[in-house]
Amino acid sequence: MKISQEQVVSRLITLIRLDAKNLFERIKKREIEYLTIFSLKRTRSHFPAVFRSRYNKVGIADLKFLSPELLVVLDEFYETVDKMEWYLTSTEDMPQTVDDRVHFFIKDLQRKYDLLMLYFDGETEDEMEPLPVEDEEMNMSGEFQLEESEDNFEELSDEVLNDLTSS
Repeated sequence: MKISQEQVVSRLITLIRLDAKNLFERIKKREIEYLTIFSLKRTRSHFPAVFRSRYNKVGIADLKFLSPELLVVLDEFYETVDKMEWYLTSTEDMPQTVDDRVHFFIKDLQRKYDLLMLYFDGETEDEMEPLPVEDEEMNMSGEFQLEESEDNFEELSDEVLNDLTSS
């Protein structure tokens, strides 16, 4: 079975996307566990399992098929992961300082992960064929009730404003 270059790129994007997702979820969701182990036992032996990634095994020959924008965002995400791993495996800081730094790393990773997912979505949208538009959708009636929408918006805005000022 011969697969096209588009299929290869699509599979590569899917694999890298899954790797980034799983890596980020391990870093974020297991934070309390790995920091507790580190502070109580002062061991670093569990960090390789947290930071396990397949991205390091992807070659440049494969990455050349990705857009330059996606490559930059990928590099920023994985570089931040690498800095966090280096910090945790080499630090001599006290547990509270480590905890604070890890919170900072996770906040930074969250932003970079969200941006990375947006770029992945953009890459996969480019590969998808547009869906055919039904005739009914093209012939939408011009009956748009702007006044109702504005009233609802004003009511919603007042509710949100009241919630914000009361807290």
